[in-house]
Amino acid sequence: MIIKNSKNINHEKPINPLVAAEKLQHTYHESFDIFNELILKPAEIKSKTIDSYRSVNFTLKSSENMPLVYVCIETLSRYTLHCSMRIDGGILNGNENVYQTPFMFRMKIYLDAKLLEVYDASSHKIKKDKKDTQISPKILNPVSSEIKLIKSEFLNRWLKILKQADYKYINNDK
Repeated sequence: MIIKNSKNINHEKPINPLVAAEKLQHTYHESFDIFNELILKPAEIKSKTIDSYRSVNFTLKSSENMPLVYVCIETLSRYTLHCSMRIDGGILNGNENVYQTPFMFRMKIYLDAKLLEVYDASSHKIKKDKKDTQISPKILNPVSSEIKLIKSEFLNRWLKILKQADYKYINNDK
C-alpha cells in the first residue's frame, strides 16, 4: 500500500469556495459509503442501536499480507460518531529496507446525513495518556475548505486502497 503525499505547494489562486464546497460534499458522501461498507456494516453500528456512549476498537486485516489498520469508534450521539484510524507501523513484511510510518486519521461520522468529515490527518505517533478517547483537540480548530478538501481526498484515496486490498473487519471488543 503506497500513498504519496506531495509537499509541492500550488501557488495558483485559491479554489472557488463554491467549487470546494461541492467537491467536499461529494468526497464526504463517497468516503462515508466506503467506510460504511468496510467498517460500519461489519461492526453492526447503526443509529438505532446506539443508546449510550461507548468506545469500540477493532482491526482491519488484508488478505494480501498488508499492515493492519486499527480503528476506534466512539459514540458522540445517536447520529454522530468519532472515529480514529491508524495503520500499523514498523518494518514491512520483514524487509529491513521498507519501513511503514504509522499515520492516523481522525474524523466525525454523521449517520443521519451519511457524511464522513476528516478533521485531522497526522503522521505523528500517538502519545498514550490516561484518557480513553482518541478525539483530538484539533476538532475545534477552524480550517479552510481547501485544507478540509485535501485531507478528505487523502482519506478517500486511502479508503479506496483498503477496499481494493480486500481489508476485512476481523475483531472487536464490544
